[in-house]
Amino acid sequence: MTIPKEILRNNNNLTTLVFIILIVLQSCTSKPEVKPQEPAHPINTIETLRQNHESKILTNDEYYLYMTYAIFSQESLPGNYKGIVGPRDGTPVIMEVQRAYYSLQPETQDIIRQWIRPLPQKPTKRKP
Repeated sequence: MTIPKEILRNNNNLTTLVFIILIVLQSCTSKPEVKPQEPAHPINTIETLRQNHESKILTNDEYYLYMTYAIFSQESLPGNYKGIVGPRDGTPVIMEVQRAYYSLQPETQDIIRQWIRPLPQKPTKRKP
């Protein structure tokens, strides 16, 4: 880049030119802050839990406990299950957990009982 001699001779123009060059250099060296990208398609928590339960990755107790967490306490979920829960997933999930409640371990029942009330009565066996 060559600077015309007339500009260099005039001291006032030189100051302006230096100032403009400094601004241009500063704008070239400053970089915008890059934010980490979120996944394009965040995981659907309920569907992922169902798939892992069907694949026997999760036990019944883990599955129903995580389903309860997905609706009421997402921060309690393991990291690989944190995602989105659809706006209409709550009631069917609660009903599913209620149906399976008495087949779960007592420790799991205690945890679920913190969020889901009232639970259905324990089914009684009929005498023939």
